[in-house]
Amino acid sequence: MPILDVTVEQVVTLVQQLPLEGKKAVFEVLQKELLDQENPWLKLAGKYKDDPQFDEMLAYIESERREMNAQEEAK
Repeated sequence: MPILDVTVEQVVTLVQQLPLEGKKAVFEVLQKELLDQENPWLKLAGKYKDDPQFDEMLAYIESERREMNAQEEAK
């Protein structure tokens, strides 16, 4: 499909001129396209849920952050 050189405003104006069923069809296509886009962050969701060392790692990170903040405040 060729890419048209049109602005968002021009597309909105064209869609507004469609009958209700046409607007619904455009909406469904756009909604499907947005939902089909893969969110890279979702790949990581729940990755560590069964990791027995996860809580220990979080505690370590928190401890390091507190130490760094204390060092910054001491300056």
